[in-house]
Amino acid sequence: MPGAANAVRTVVIRYRVPNGLKFWQEYEELYWNVTGDEWEIPIRVATATILLPPGLDGLRTASWTGGYGATEDGARATKIEDGFYFETTGQLGYREGVTVAVAWNPGVLSRPSFLYKTVLLLKANWLLLLPILSLGFMWKTWHARGRDPRRLPIAPQYDSPDGLTPAQAGTLLDNRPDMGDITAALVDLAVRGFVRIEEVEESGIRKWFASTDYRIVRVRGRDSWDELQKHERRLLKGVFGSRKDEALLSDLQAEFYTQLPEIKSAIYEELMDRGYYTHRPDKTMEGYMAGVVVVLVVGLAGGVPLAGWLQMSLFTAILSAVGSAVPIFVFGFLMPARTGRGTRALEHILGFEEFLDRVESDRYERIEKTPEMFEKFLPYAMAFGVEKHWASAFEGMLSEAPSWYVGRWDGGFRPLYLTNNLGRMSSTAGTAMSTGPRSSGGSGFISGGGFSGGGGFSGGGFGGGRWGRLVGVRSDQVAP
Repeated sequence: MPGAANAVRTVVIRYRVPNGLKFWQEYEELYWNVTGDEWEIPIRVATATILLPPGLDGLRTASWTGGYGATEDGARATKIEDGFYFETTGQLGYREGVTVAVAWNPGVLSRPSFLYKTVLLLKANWLLLLPILSLGFMWKTWHARGRDPRRLPIAPQYDSPDGLTPAQAGTLLDNRPDMGDITAALVDLAVRGFVRIEEVEESGIRKWFASTDYRIVRVRGRDSWDELQKHERRLLKGVFGSRKDEALLSDLQAEFYTQLPEIKSAIYEELMDRGYYTHRPDKTMEGYMAGVVVVLVVGLAGGVPLAGWLQMSLFTAILSAVGSAVPIFVFGFLMPARTGRGTRALEHILGFEEFLDRVESDRYERIEKTPEMFEKFLPYAMAFGVEKHWASAFEGMLSEAPSWYVGRWDGGFRPLYLTNNLGRMSSTAGTAMSTGPRSSGGSGFISGGGFSGGGGFSGGGFGGGRWGRLVGVRSDQVAP
């Protein structure tokens, strides 16, 4: 360039750094990365002058030079009148830098409050405000659309509302038809005479190592299924298929699971037809779970490069994306709302549950307890998870096993024995009905390498292990 000449220029940049000091129990500290470690050219000499206010005692220094994570000390500290002068003793190479620290005894400076540090953290990492906004948005959405109408006081009830089946009542209770509701429906069909449940006793060595299997026997003709609810018909169809008259629960593995979506969908449809919901709970939850995926994908795909452009931590971007998705995930399970009619039915169910759970208390001692009552309400008690309390109320009153359950009664029949056996049957049925076919192979990611044991990072940044060094350096060790 014409007229160009070599020249030396001094550029003075003045700026203020909030939260620049570190406070520890043993000392207070100025810890400063003088040059950074991103230079692509070597640095022959780097110096730093630290000016300190008067009144500090117990002064000590430390320094580190080298690449990211280095702990070498290639700088010399010299005490000056009002502080320290640092100078590197050798050349800094490609992507190498110098960090210095000066510490003094605590109690001199006013330590920042927790609120002040929180404000500084959010100001420097404003992406962390997004989870707070997400929480506020979801709270407002739930308050507007996800709450049931106000409930009335719960009073004991002595039957299921509107003729709801155990599976329907259990689903309305928590907005989800789980396997306990479906197996309770199977027991209810047995109580009503459509099927019979039989324990299958193993023989030989299998008796000691194999769990009890159960046989479900069709008792009434298939033409009688027309009087059943849709989910009950689909349950029987899943157990017996189109031709069988009996089935072992163990034989349902890898087969019945394909029927579960239809059974659960039928329960939701029946509750919708009764006017208990405006929107199907499963579709509502699925919509919000899809929102979780969208927020995670968009948050990570957009937040990570944005954090790099804004010179924020990568961890901040990831935490912001995940934190924004968490409120959507949590509130997604709370968003299904019942209608006024559904809320009244829920109140009735809660009162019915209280009766089944506390029937053995003095409050209900005048109620006549009969074998018919025990069997009729047992499936509901199973769906609500209070079957043991229900059975305890009939201890000593029933001596004969019901005809719809064929089992072993060592020492005589007791209601608690029946509920224990049904509990095992329910667990076996739940496992068999929800088990899909086995995978043909293992995960290559886990067995074939995936994550290696070592990481790609060289260290923990400037100042690794600095605390022990800094405390251990006395002021009389500083070069005069």
